[in-house]
Amino acid sequence: MGESRVQQIVRQFSENGMRLLLENPHNVCDLLGLSVPDIVQKIDSSRLKPIQTTFVQRDYRHVESDVVLVAPLRRRKGKRSARRLLIYILIEHQSEPDPLMPLRVLDYVVQIFRYQVREWSKTHRSLARIRLDPVLPVVFYTGTRRWDTPGRLVDLVDLGEQFEAMTPAIEPLFINLPEIPAETLETQGGYFGSVLRLVQQRKSRPREFQQLLNEVVQHLETMPEPERLRWLELLSYIVALVYHVRDPSEQPNLQRTVESSVQTDEHRQEIFQMRRTIADELKEEGAIWNRRQVLIRQLKRRFENVPAEVSATIRATDDPEQLDEWLDLVVTAQSLDDIGIGAPA
Repeated sequence: MGESRVQQIVRQFSENGMRLLLENPHNVCDLLGLSVPDIVQKIDSSRLKPIQTTFVQRDYRHVESDVVLVAPLRRRKGKRSARRLLIYILIEHQSEPDPLMPLRVLDYVVQIFRYQVREWSKTHRSLARIRLDPVLPVVFYTGTRRWDTPGRLVDLVDLGEQFEAMTPAIEPLFINLPEIPAETLETQGGYFGSVLRLVQQRKSRPREFQQLLNEVVQHLETMPEPERLRWLELLSYIVALVYHVRDPSEQPNLQRTVESSVQTDEHRQEIFQMRRTIADELKEEGAIWNRRQVLIRQLKRRFENVPAEVSATIRATDDPEQLDEWLDLVVTAQSLDDIGIGAPA
């Protein structure tokens, strides 16, 4: 199980590495602790878990990076109720500003409320007494471009000021990583906050990054043994971050920093295995990239004009067998349509 999660984080680092970390309830509580610690105290974090479904509509498939978790709210002292309240936590991770974020968040929240209505209808004959559980939408921004606010839906509407009262309004919790002081990440963000310090400083000078890397890895070593799997996931993310973000000339020295910062031989062995996993993944990525380039080049030689959507489909294909099949068909195909490379979904 641990190795599978490590492989997922490594393989999907660029697109969904952070999303995979946010499926861990402890990381989510650390993240929320940066902005709404009072709400975190009301959540029964021991029962916080991801919902294995998606609330992202087809219009947003190309930017899907959401995770939805649900947990009971702690009962208030002196308050008794037959119904246990839940809270739905929607986290939308963004590495780039998105002007449509107000519309997207509104859509996601409505989808979650509609989901609750469907679930209620499964056990109740009538909607007369329906009560909906609260939804906490979170926009978590880790990019480098300035983004001060997700904005308002009314600001996207022509003559919006005249229709403000009739335009839906929603204000998500905006956690803007570039603007959070390092001290806040360290004191309020828990172990996940330590990793976010590295994400925040991923473009810093080599010596500064190496020193911070050493501090973060040593801090993660203090995690309790029951959180060993979480430790492994956080370390795998850090090692993948080094491979994907730092200059190749720095990487050997940074790898040694990680290994020397780990205190036990058992943990060093796991770090070594992570490095091998990442190396294998990068080798596979390189082989797939070469297949894509060869296929596009052969298509241009054979058919001259290759539509942009065909090239886009090839570049979006990660299946080496599919790429090999298309390469084989280039030899015998009479036309581009014979190869069957469709437009991206």
